[in-house]
Amino acid sequence: MRRDSDRLQITVQPPDRSLEPVDFGAPFEPPAGRVLHCWGQLGVEDRPHLVEDGELSEYEATIEPQPGVVSTYAHVHDTSDGILDAFCQGAGNLLAKRPQTPLIVGLHVRPVEKVVASGACNESLRRMARCLRELDIPVWLRIGYEFNLSFDPHDTEAYKDLFPHIVELFRKEEAHNVAATWCSAAGSFQFRDPFDWWPGNEYVDWAAMDVFAPIGFERTETTAFLDRCREEKKPVMIPESCPFFFDWNLVDPDRPESFRDGLLEIGDIEDQWAWYEAMFELVRRRPEIKALTVIATDWRDGMFPFYGDTRIGSWDGLPPRYVAALSDPRFMHRQEAQELFQNR
Repeated sequence: MRRDSDRLQITVQPPDRSLEPVDFGAPFEPPAGRVLHCWGQLGVEDRPHLVEDGELSEYEATIEPQPGVVSTYAHVHDTSDGILDAFCQGAGNLLAKRPQTPLIVGLHVRPVEKVVASGACNESLRRMARCLRELDIPVWLRIGYEFNLSFDPHDTEAYKDLFPHIVELFRKEEAHNVAATWCSAAGSFQFRDPFDWWPGNEYVDWAAMDVFAPIGFERTETTAFLDRCREEKKPVMIPESCPFFFDWNLVDPDRPESFRDGLLEIGDIEDQWAWYEAMFELVRRRPEIKALTVIATDWRDGMFPFYGDTRIGSWDGLPPRYVAALSDPRFMHRQEAQELFQNR
């Protein structure tokens, strides 16, 4: 990254393979050369009785055409039988408001990954599998997402036990609408090789990587990750992404230094757009990337206020540029995505 005439310059390191489209035959995979337009992020577990989707509605009012997939989260953080019931209730309420909305679900299992792998949470996970099966929509389940963060990694062997354990459990419940998604922190912060946590080709439907810091576009590790996913014949999803230009006054000083790697001070609209340009260029270059989720939310109201406000409409001049980028014919929006999924 560098500054040129006060404008942030981000180098997109992965080489251009746009003339090498791929179709791996994964569940809910778009055709070769196409990318799902997704939005994040929505909490259904925290407010199961009343799903608040104001930021999604704001995005839809700002951006046309509409996203075809919505991301949300679920948490396994103890061994109680009903630990995922709030998520199931919230997901049901969301689908009542927004019928036939496919979901990306980040399944958070820290710090109990060993407990989950042991089978202690099986009944709760079975109920979740039945809940998602009965919703009868495509679901990408990001099992133990961002497992390789250097400052908060999953236990490697426990994760390689946990992932197949959950996949087999969902298969036994015949939750065939759930795509097992192996999601690394590639492109976000410092990290170990994510393939140290690889659970086995037979258990992974989709691969994924979350991309935030500008340095994520410049890492050789990002290229290595995408190349390996091609070799394993797995489509890649970007389920979490947005510009991270931190307000350092709001960052907990106890955060490890590796948390700060590659992160910049809050930028202006041109810095913001430099990040989006890099993201859209990455997606253009790498046709194994089949889904892109931008987190358009006001982080200042939550657990991570230093991330700032990444709602598209909060930045003057950003919406028309963003809409123009999404007009690229490779993107599949709501109507076309629905037609794709109805035919599966």
